[in-house]
Amino acid sequence: MSSPPPSATPSMRQMAQALGISAATVSLALHNDPRVAATTRARVQEYARIHGYRLNPALTEMMSQARRAVRSEYQETLAWINNWDHPDYFISQGVDYQKLLWRGAEERANALGYKLNSFWQADPKMSGKRLSTILSARGVRGILIPPLQRPFGHLSLQWDFFTSVSLSLTLTRPRLHAVIPDHFMNMRLILRKLTHRNFQRIGLLLNQRYDDRLDNRVSAAFLHFQQTLPPDQQIPIHFSKGQVCDNNIRDWLDLHRPDAVITLGAYRHLRDLPVGDPSYLKRLGIVLLGYAQTDQGFSAVDENPYQIGKAAIDVLIASLNRNERGLPDQTSTTLINGMWVEGQTAQNPLELPS
Repeated sequence: MSSPPPSATPSMRQMAQALGISAATVSLALHNDPRVAATTRARVQEYARIHGYRLNPALTEMMSQARRAVRSEYQETLAWINNWDHPDYFISQGVDYQKLLWRGAEERANALGYKLNSFWQADPKMSGKRLSTILSARGVRGILIPPLQRPFGHLSLQWDFFTSVSLSLTLTRPRLHAVIPDHFMNMRLILRKLTHRNFQRIGLLLNQRYDDRLDNRVSAAFLHFQQTLPPDQQIPIHFSKGQVCDNNIRDWLDLHRPDAVITLGAYRHLRDLPVGDPSYLKRLGIVLLGYAQTDQGFSAVDENPYQIGKAAIDVLIASLNRNERGLPDQTSTTLINGMWVEGQTAQNPLELPS
């Protein structure tokens, strides 16, 4: 095996000659392309490391843009893996949060010269192997995994072929780089707003499945806050199994009499429950953990799903430009801060009429 002079960085063609393979194979190996055998990739990458050859990510992106400019009708496809029970979930079905995730990702992809297509993995005829084959055949290198329908989920794809980013904590196997709301800091924002407005006894009403989907980060932030309070201001979290304001929720309110309740949009009509004292319900503060069009008038935190979708595309494309394929050895999580939405349901109780 011949080598270039010690002082010279080899070209791709020189490396190919030294290794006895084609320049195209060297290029694919340096880009960590799974079409090249793992042993060959390792050999090429080790040779490049020893001789000081490095890919230039800026040049890679520039060449990619140049190729797209030559054939402006072509847009590289990125995949959005829909694991829900409807093929149009996120695009036209689902809650506001889900649709805004898709819209943010799609618009950001288009702005950067890519096309985002949704692929329905929950199709009864679709296996992980078949979907991987379809994606590879269409030249897909990058995929986004939006929230799964169930928490603690896993997906079976041929991960070595793709660069992948998750948009939630519902995918536990495999672990991927993720872009998600900062649930812990969003809860702290709500608590700070309420305490500054003289709410002293604050309760948390959650659906257990919702908390599980967020890796229990919402309840963890609330419990951490409660440890700073005197015992008479600590109210146990109420985990509801349903999606409506039922008698169990009414009994929890009757027993603990919180000044304010942090909860989900599904329970925003707490003030309509038949709790004994109507004046208590009038003064009850309500803050929602997320915000949708149907929540107008309520105080809430907007989790910024549109920005999360945009940020996920940025993370994915940056990884593609670094030629990072397969499952990461060490994952990273990008947290997107929420924004306070002022409403009429968290006014200072001392300023309300008796």
